[in-house]
Amino acid sequence: MEPADFAVRIEEVMTEECTSYECALVDDDEIGRLWTFVIEDTFSGYLSVDDNEESLKIRTVTLGLNLKDITGASREELLELFARNAGLVSANFSVMKFPVAGENEEEPVIIDEGEDVEYNDEEGEAEMHDMLVIQTRLPFDAFAAEDFGSYIQNLLFQADLQLSSRDDDENGDLADFDADDELDDDFDD
Repeated sequence: MEPADFAVRIEEVMTEECTSYECALVDDDEIGRLWTFVIEDTFSGYLSVDDNEESLKIRTVTLGLNLKDITGASREELLELFARNAGLVSANFSVMKFPVAGENEEEPVIIDEGEDVEYNDEEGEAEMHDMLVIQTRLPFDAFAAEDFGSYIQNLLFQADLQLSSRDDDENGDLADFDADDELDDDFDD
């Protein structure tokens, strides 16, 4: 499947499966490369297509779910968490930086091509937090857009299995991931 056909197909699937989605990045040919999505106003994530020209030399699709803000996690909690990567199948836990919107956050400025913009740096850079994500990366040709919901279910199942199996008393608040959520009900076919 060509990248343009994939972009159209994945957006069709996201329209059906997601509460909302946005194409956040396009390439020089205006073909979607990165989408963010929200499912049932509960789970958010991303899907990206990467050419990997410098490294793998094979186009891949990465699908990830944002799990929890772990900015305040201790070193021991993080080491325990990443030791759990060994229990995941075709997936991994990772940490990504994300900006936290301030209380008086202004709307983003939309600029036209060629327009000069003055940047006001008096307020400093946005505060960055650490987000725990679970993600999987597959060869582009092996990723079936119509299986998007199944990939999501698999990642949620594995995250819940690995994070909820931790001993609550010893490991603090990382263990309470989705303790009250019913993952099975969220994606019934």
